[in-house]
Amino acid sequence: MAIKLRCDGDFFTATYDPDRASLEAVVSLARVRLYTDGITVSEVILEGHAPDLTTLHHAASKLLLNVEITNGPLITEPIVKVLDEDSRQAAYFVPVGWDLTDALSRLPASFAAARPKVARALNRIEGARMSTSGEIRSLLDLMVLLILETGDPEGVYDEVMRVLHQVGAGTAAASTPTQAA
Repeated sequence: MAIKLRCDGDFFTATYDPDRASLEAVVSLARVRLYTDGITVSEVILEGHAPDLTTLHHAASKLLLNVEITNGPLITEPIVKVLDEDSRQAAYFVPVGWDLTDALSRLPASFAAARPKVARALNRIEGARMSTSGEIRSLLDLMVLLILETGDPEGVYDEVMRVLHQVGAGTAAASTPTQAA
């Protein structure tokens, strides 16, 4: 097999034969395979690759993007392209031979241009995240992941508020003493 995927707790490792599969194909196939099992890959860490390539893949994966190094004539500079109409699937295309450090520096602006509503929401959450810790920070991290998965910041916000309201109402009801008749 050209690709082998193994699980170690919450971590998955993909190994591959570079003569039979490209790095981009391995990352993409591993993400799709895990997604079919309900697992979202939110962090890709490469081992045994050039540091600039490793850093680029890691940064892009935090935005749920695959990196595609391409020699296609339509890609003349690094760009995030939305792959489907509902803007959930996107990839960061980088021309072959492009300086990967430069591609990394262009990633935030390219992401913001391709998914402006999502990028604005992520920036607001990152601002709030800096001044929080503990459970609130974990909730904000979850919101980021949900927004990236759905492409719908308002829907995620509304659903989180609905759940928090239910939890708050349930906690208040549990702590209210009952009246004896």
